[in-house]
Amino acid sequence: MSARKHRFLWITPLFLCCLLLLNAAASVQGADAAQAGADSVTVTAAETVAGDNSVRYPQLAGMENEEIQQTINNTIVVRAKIAQRLVTLSTLNSGGTGLTVRYDDYLANGVFSTVIDAKGIMENGRSGQQYTALSFDLATGRLLTAADLFADVDAAVEYMETTLEDTYLDELSSYLVYAELTPLPVDNFALDADGVTFYYPADQFALLSGYCGAAQFNYDELADYLLADADALPARLGALPETLTDAEIKAKIEETVAAGELPRVRAKIGGDMTALIDRYRMLRQPDQYPGGRYYQLEAPMFRQVLVLSDALTSGYANSNVEGVMSMRTSLYGIQTGVSTRERWLQVLGEPDTSVAFDGDLAYDYGLPEGTADYYTYGGHRLMLYADEDGILYAVRLTK
Repeated sequence: MSARKHRFLWITPLFLCCLLLLNAAASVQGADAAQAGADSVTVTAAETVAGDNSVRYPQLAGMENEEIQQTINNTIVVRAKIAQRLVTLSTLNSGGTGLTVRYDDYLANGVFSTVIDAKGIMENGRSGQQYTALSFDLATGRLLTAADLFADVDAAVEYMETTLEDTYLDELSSYLVYAELTPLPVDNFALDADGVTFYYPADQFALLSGYCGAAQFNYDELADYLLADADALPARLGALPETLTDAEIKAKIEETVAAGELPRVRAKIGGDMTALIDRYRMLRQPDQYPGGRYYQLEAPMFRQVLVLSDALTSGYANSNVEGVMSMRTSLYGIQTGVSTRERWLQVLGEPDTSVAFDGDLAYDYGLPEGTADYYTYGGHRLMLYADEDGILYAVRLTK
């Protein structure tokens, strides 16, 4: 077959779609055989590589209902424009702008959610980036909607849009061409163990890195709006608040802090800064505070979350994570913007020490005036920071 005929086959849409479905079926059969009849669902990666360029997307395997499985797999192929991406891949030349398609996924409790990230040459021939977020009910193959999460979708969206405008705009560069945080892209979302993330189109909200913007909300932030029925999606996801005694809350806080972590924060004390920034990208140049630097990362789960590292001016290549500070977290019910200082004193007892932050001290640390209470667990130091109204403003963890 000549090179010209070979290319013609690649760009014939009907041929390509058939090829995709055959490949998906072959992948499923291989996974079924490997599981030796097991009925557990797994995610397999369908991948085509051409030099430095690649198209990689998820396909499910091992479902008892093969019809539902195929429906989900076909929906992924169509909605993520996999056929178009493969056509583009077949036409790329080395040395030019390429194409990388990759994905993240979440599979648990009868839910499969994925976000597929395509960056490079788009189907229109121009360089760009696009997210396709899909969440499925595995029992039916149905695409989940916001109505599966929220008791009142309109009220939940209004709350999220107001929160973004009140808290997120200050983190963004004034040089952004597209920075419209509303309307929230309610139909393009992905779920995971921590929360829900909404992904914007490039012509509404795009970052200086070239990636489209996204907005992530932890389930704790949305507790007042989630469906509370025992058989509804939030309960299946484990998204509803736990009922814990004060002693249980304290024990969980001690355990988490001793491990060098904060709940729902994707950075851990001692972690490599280079690896962290390579994965989550730096939103802007770090800010200085006495003794170190605050890093604001671009990925949506780091909204109102700062990573602390050393004060070296030579860059972060040899630096480690020395702390994290979150202005939107819940320590098992002790929640920023909600809980009072009296509440955490009731749970944790008197702090090791308390420091009043006013005037220059508050300014140097980028905090409003208030009071910092410090506790030490497992060699790590936890700071709970109350603003002037006595409400938890920030939680900080350091070595």
